[in-house]
Amino acid sequence: MTLTEFIGTYQTLTKEEKDLINKNITFRKFNAKEYFLESGNRSNEIGFILSGIFRYFFYDSNGKEITAHFMIEKEFVGSATSFFEYMPSSGSLQAITDCEIIVISRQSWELFCRDIKNWENSFQKILNEVLIKKTNFQRGLLNTDAKTAYLKFLNTYPNVAQKAPLNYIASFLGITPFSLSRIRKAIASL
Repeated sequence: MTLTEFIGTYQTLTKEEKDLINKNITFRKFNAKEYFLESGNRSNEIGFILSGIFRYFFYDSNGKEITAHFMIEKEFVGSATSFFEYMPSSGSLQAITDCEIIVISRQSWELFCRDIKNWENSFQKILNEVLIKKTNFQRGLLNTDAKTAYLKFLNTYPNVAQKAPLNYIASFLGITPFSLSRIRKAIASL
């Protein structure tokens, strides 16, 4: 799916608007473990994922790495707070797998906001959907045991479950890698 096709699911784009988008975006490849944005840096671009998986992570007060979110194909990668509020990112965005993305620079973003009707409204809808999905998933983990949490993760993020390292998934679910390994073995033996 192209960026214009994806945006087209939220608003009708004219041929001129599609051309404007296509002329003002770039394509970029990331190798696994490469950073899209590192903690402490300010974001001046956002990306639309064509293939691959990214994760957003930060370090807690004890220096423990916490994976807070996964971003997959047909989703955006970026730090909304950093990009929209012009502030340093509190976390890092890292490719888990090799990835291909469409990059929208800040300059292109501002051009789109000015010249494409409803651009900002469409992105607000997209951000709201992501936030609701993430909140509902996390709410669904409350008062559940680790096995149920992992099964819910498998159902919600099947591609991530196959490709992400065990420790990233365990961190996301708030369980230890050892516990997750035991759960995976128990499920596999069913």
